[in-house]
Amino acid sequence: MSYGVTTIDVHKKLKLDKRQGSENWYVRLTLDNGKRVVKSTKTDDLEEAKVRAIELYHETKARIKNHLPAQTRKFKHVAEYAMARMQRELDEGGGKQAYKDYFSALRIWLIPYFGDTDVAKIDLAALTAFDAWRTETNKKPFSQSGINNHNAALNRVLDEAELHGWIVKSMRPTLLNKGVKSESRGSFTDAEYKKIYTALRSWHKKTKDKKAAATREVLRNYVLFLANTGVRHGTEALRLRWRNIEWQENGGERYLVVNVDGKTRKRSAVARDTVEGYLDRQSTLNPALSYDSFALLIAAKCNEHVFTTRLGAVANIASLNRAFNALLDDLGLKIGADGKSRTLYSLRHYYATRDLKRGISTHALSKQMGNSTAMLDKHYSKYSPLLNAKMHSGRDMRKIQKKEAAANGGGVVATAFNMLTAGKLDEAGLLAALGVERQNYVVTEEIAMKALAAKNDDLIKGDTLLRILNG
Repeated sequence: MSYGVTTIDVHKKLKLDKRQGSENWYVRLTLDNGKRVVKSTKTDDLEEAKVRAIELYHETKARIKNHLPAQTRKFKHVAEYAMARMQRELDEGGGKQAYKDYFSALRIWLIPYFGDTDVAKIDLAALTAFDAWRTETNKKPFSQSGINNHNAALNRVLDEAELHGWIVKSMRPTLLNKGVKSESRGSFTDAEYKKIYTALRSWHKKTKDKKAAATREVLRNYVLFLANTGVRHGTEALRLRWRNIEWQENGGERYLVVNVDGKTRKRSAVARDTVEGYLDRQSTLNPALSYDSFALLIAAKCNEHVFTTRLGAVANIASLNRAFNALLDDLGLKIGADGKSRTLYSLRHYYATRDLKRGISTHALSKQMGNSTAMLDKHYSKYSPLLNAKMHSGRDMRKIQKKEAAANGGGVVATAFNMLTAGKLDEAGLLAALGVERQNYVVTEEIAMKALAAKNDDLIKGDTLLRILNG
């Protein structure tokens, strides 16, 4: 490999190169493992360049002896490598949608602060200083979720540096997160949700602005879609294209399935049956679509975005947020009874609470919503007492006992008293057959009437009657 137009041997593994287009000398050091360290001496004087080359040689040897990387790179340089790798994964259909959040974290926060710092010099002190700068720049403490995103992005850069040998594992610092614990967004009651979708039927007519009206038309279908699929607002829903929606069969039944590119991975979410109507109405807004039926649209695997306005523009997150917040203000629903603000993301919480109320397990719900069961337990465990109030109160147990007694007890009761009348069963046997000593014993009207008749016929004693009646 040619390294320049002129090469000077300093010694066996150390050379100086003069490159075309540059007057400065570059030092080239070949390590024992065959890798090379190339660095500018920043001088065109040969003797000075030799001195700096020798300094680099001894410095590199010392780093290797102390189990440090032979060379390092500026943070910005390594971050560019990391972002290029993540972008390749996305282009190839892999990676995670969260990578796009990492790009923002790197460009807005990490590179501006650490850009000219050697990646090997990012330690606890550097991270502490960064945290102080970030808080001051942001004018308020970051949330834990925001800092987690920054840490994930930083880890990608450190992974890249370790991969190239610019840091060693022992040098990686423990990342900090002293952010403010984020609170879950508010949800809606069934009555509030009904109030919202009812108002949306005509809300687009209450503005003369064409763009605002077009956004509000989409908002109606968008709200109903979010509340009946559990799909994430913005990150998942607004990226949807018609080709991502399909019919799937299971057990002889047909279901509408939405294939989303989630926050952490791709998944398929089964939509509630009503979503077909909402999406069919939404499709009529897009002037680029012309299909005779919803079935033909789905079969066509069209690449158009689902949530497109009648003006031909894809609805954007800012416009939808603004429109929905204005609607909540008009309806007096912006703040819930729990004091929490509600947003479009609250419709995802509404979906989750409705499913939990129906008895859907957190495991099944996690597959639908793209969350871990631990995350669902963390955010929704506080709702469980009320969502399962009937179970916790014991009413469901009493109803089950009464149903069992009505369904199964009649035959046993009649047989037991018939045997008593025929002299084939004594009082102790009667009590055992009725289950008087069992914990779930229930005195039905039939048992009471037959016991009283048996006492009237002197078939049982008074204390036996009381035990049957009182349990």
